[in-house]
Amino acid sequence: MSFTTKAFALPALMTGGLLLSACGSMDKEPMYAEFEKTCKSSFVSEGGPAEMAQPFCDCSLEKVKEQDMGPMDMLDQEKMTALGEACANEVLADAGLGMDDAAAEPAAE
Repeated sequence: MSFTTKAFALPALMTGGLLLSACGSMDKEPMYAEFEKTCKSSFVSEGGPAEMAQPFCDCSLEKVKEQDMGPMDMLDQEKMTALGEACANEVLADAGLGMDDAAAEPAAE
């Protein structure tokens, strides 16, 4: 399988942010739960490897909470790209793959 950080990271996070922007709730726990749920489904639907969805979304949710992000922050493409790239790199490193290895990995048959 061949993939890059942006190919699977940004769409998953931006989809979550777009859905959350409609919530308008200041109680962040339901927002975080929806973010996690949306992240997983978006990650896989955008072509991310299913086995990496949970670790990627766990990392993303942790970073969102650490930064105390709200719905408007999640609509900021620059912030979400940086967050997604950081988590993609962490997940790939934990899997023993660097970005160069992941991009060069042959497609599964």
